[in-house]
Amino acid sequence: MNKPFTPNIDPKRCSGCGVCVPVCPEKALAVDRGTARIVNADCIGCGHCEAACPEGAVSLGVLDGWAEAFESFSCPETWLMPGSCDPGELVRLMRSRRSVRNYAKKQVPRRMLEDLVRVGVTAPSGTNSQKWTFSIFPDRKAVLALGEGVAGFFRRLNRTAENAFIRFLCRITGKNELLWYYGEYYESVKKALKEWDEAGVDRLFHGAPAVIAVGAAPGASCPSEDALLASQNILLAAHAMGLGTCLIGYAVEAMRHDRRIARLAGIPEDETVYAVIALGYPKERYARTGRRRRPVMRYFEI
Repeated sequence: MNKPFTPNIDPKRCSGCGVCVPVCPEKALAVDRGTARIVNADCIGCGHCEAACPEGAVSLGVLDGWAEAFESFSCPETWLMPGSCDPGELVRLMRSRRSVRNYAKKQVPRRMLEDLVRVGVTAPSGTNSQKWTFSIFPDRKAVLALGEGVAGFFRRLNRTAENAFIRFLCRITGKNELLWYYGEYYESVKKALKEWDEAGVDRLFHGAPAVIAVGAAPGASCPSEDALLASQNILLAAHAMGLGTCLIGYAVEAMRHDRRIARLAGIPEDETVYAVIALGYPKERYARTGRRRRPVMRYFEI
């Protein structure tokens, strides 16, 4: 997927070392007469050449520095070589992050929310398309408005699922999605909606004071994968920053089926939301890291 990006090479600083040449995934650079030069227009804007150049002779104008300008913590610009980071501490962070369903009422500063977006875009993306979108609901009022939109979708879905004739039609036509929902989720959603409507109990976002919806704009080669990788970065960074998080699948499904919810949030029609993250200061503490079931694991050998 070609992009209209062009590296800028300062011939006065370039030493002709050629370090930038092999790291370019599109083979867009070559050394000619002692200076790096652009040899084709297939740059995808990944910035490998800029990061690799020891002389600082290569720059990419599309990389304006916003994503590196963290406000709530400091981050060195020096590159960590593979093997130079403690894997035990990294895995400890991963195992320590848990889905939080009890939040303090304390508001999350906007600078922290924006820093989480900056962390999110450090994730890889297919063909470096970087078509992520991040819709921030920065306070409880905004979160409740989103929650009401999601609740409206499930009220309508439950009314449909309650109709025995519609379920009969689904059964004879082989369209089993509604039947599966009725058997697995109808009762619990009905209870949650009743608590929401009658007592203001938030079973959706669990009282979180902020939400980030991660989506993708048109043009990405792997939009869902890109959004979910960015979301995982946000989950881990939030824990390191003292915040708790929880992925809200009900909200994703509601926004996928009812575009009115996206319009309410100012999300364009051509964007798709793949993850909704509730976040805030957690009221939970744990004595040890989490455990997991043994997965299916295979080797393929010849």
